[in-house]
Amino acid sequence: MPGAKVYDQTTATRLNLGSDNQIASVDFRRADGSTGTAAGKVVVVAAHGIETPRLLLNSKQEGASNGVANSSDQVGRNLMDHPTRLSWAEAAEPVWPYRGPLSTSGIENLRDGDFRAQRGAFRIEIGNDGHSWPTGAPTTTAADLAMQGLRGDALNEKIKDVTSRQIRLASLVEQSPDANNRVTLDPDKTDANGVPLPRIHYDLDEYTRAGLDAAEAAHEEVFAAIGATNVKHAVDTQGAGHIIGTVRMGDDPSQAVVNADQRSFDHSNLFILGSGTFPTSATANPTLTIAALSLKSVDAIAETVR
Repeated sequence: MPGAKVYDQTTATRLNLGSDNQIASVDFRRADGSTGTAAGKVVVVAAHGIETPRLLLNSKQEGASNGVANSSDQVGRNLMDHPTRLSWAEAAEPVWPYRGPLSTSGIENLRDGDFRAQRGAFRIEIGNDGHSWPTGAPTTTAADLAMQGLRGDALNEKIKDVTSRQIRLASLVEQSPDANNRVTLDPDKTDANGVPLPRIHYDLDEYTRAGLDAAEAAHEEVFAAIGATNVKHAVDTQGAGHIIGTVRMGDDPSQAVVNADQRSFDHSNLFILGSGTFPTSATANPTLTIAALSLKSVDAIAETVR
């Protein structure tokens, strides 16, 4: 766009307040070690759910004693993911995974109901990647069969038979916000830019664990209905990598970091975009909601610039 300047290989390290409590500038450090400062009418931080609170907390200064945008003490808190129950089995007939998308479909109608008073909801992803997630197949499948002494055509036919019937389910479970699940700054360790590394505390409450148990039971039901054999469930809870909730959105400035326009309650020219603003996790992948909330913020950002 006309007038835009792009700084590549550059990391923002600190937001600086002006006398009017607005964000006056952003300090940065280039890959070659040189530093600089950028200024503008509006600052947008869109560094996702770990790096955004890390930057805000590292910007502690006069007028922001708890970090920028953090008068509520909610920056970094309520870290969520979609904890995942992973299960796999062998279908009675070939289903031919490993071709096409990672997931061909899902079971999406399990996300709401009276049960949510007792446990987290979930959506079931039907995998099209065979047993690659839980076991490293098909490479490990071929290795296991070779160790059994199979060679040549016999090995080829057995690989074809086994891999063609590999099925995988993964349920993404709703996680409750918990203020103790949070991102803070490491008191001792820093990165190459001198910024403290993020320190993460993360756990699952009983509501979420009950959702994981219900998901495993649902997987058992699905596998039984299709006559699957060799059913297995991962011992450890998996992570979806959907980092959510560390700069939460809300109506109450004492309980949230940004409003519905993703505007900071503390600094009216600061906007924070990304899944960190989600107040809750739901069950679906966050990408479309990130896009929708970001697009919703455009008018407020443009008006602030004007």
